[in-house]
Amino acid sequence: MLKQKQLAAVLLGLAFATAAIAQPKSVAPASQPTAALDAATQARMKEAEEKLARAAEEEQKRGAVLKAYEEEQAERQKQLAREKEERDARRARAAYEAQCQFKSVMTDEDIARCRSIHRN
Repeated sequence: MLKQKQLAAVLLGLAFATAAIAQPKSVAPASQPTAALDAATQARMKEAEEKLARAAEEEQKRGAVLKAYEEEQAERQKQLAREKEERDARRARAAYEAQCQFKSVMTDEDIARCRSIHRN
């Protein structure tokens, strides 16, 4: 995605630069020599290239910010998954321990179950 945007920005800059050069030039007045027109064209091209470079830098900065945000969100999702897993484990342990209820009269099977639960 970033490469496509950079490529589009480069092509757009080149299109503006070529459009500025390819525009039909009116007959230059006698007071302006041809060198001055070439200098103006060169200045416009240089300005267009600088704009293109600034746009590329901004796009890279946006890409870095977006990447950092996505990494942060991924880390948050992992943390939420760990917390859910811990809650589920505590819930399962509580359900397992709830199987043992001490009573005044217990069978050998009940006693064995309670021993195994409290041993772990």
